[in-house]
Amino acid sequence: MFYIGEIAALLICWLFYCEFYWMIEQKVLKACSRQYIDKRCRSFADRLFFTPVSGKAKLGFLYYFNRILVYYLTVLTFLHIVLGWSETIQGFVRILTTLTVIGLGITAAAKSPSSTENICTNLGVSSKKNILLLKILSFASIILLMIVYLYFTWAYLG
Repeated sequence: MFYIGEIAALLICWLFYCEFYWMIEQKVLKACSRQYIDKRCRSFADRLFFTPVSGKAKLGFLYYFNRILVYYLTVLTFLHIVLGWSETIQGFVRILTTLTVIGLGITAAAKSPSSTENICTNLGVSSKKNILLLKILSFASIILLMIVYLYFTWAYLG
C-alpha cells in the first residue's frame, strides 16, 4: 500500500512541477515571441529548460532552479520505482516526497490564480464571477491534494 501511495504522490509532485514550468514558460513568452522560441528551441531539452532563450527572457535563478527540479524529480522517480518497495528506506522516501509535495505545492498554489486566469482568457471565459470561482477551485484543489497526501502518508500509513 505504501509503494502505490508514494507513486501517486510522485505523480502529484510532477503535476505541481507542471505549474512551476508553466510559470517559467509564461515569463519566456512575455520576453520572446512564440516564433522566436520555436526557432531557437528545437530539442526536448531546449524546450524543457529554455536554454537558448534564457538570456533574453532573463530567467536567471529560475533557469537553474528548473534544471535542479527536473533532475531532482527524475532521481526521486528512479528512487521510488527501484527502491521504494524496500521497507528500510521507506522513511527516507516519505520525507523526500513530503518535502517535495509541500515545496512544489506552495509554489503551485501561489501561481494557480494567475494560471487559471490565463487559461480562462485563452478559452474565452469572460465572466468575472466564473473566473473567480475557477481560481478558488484551482487553489482549493491544490491545497486539498497536499492535505490528503499528508494525512494518508503520515497519519494513515505512519
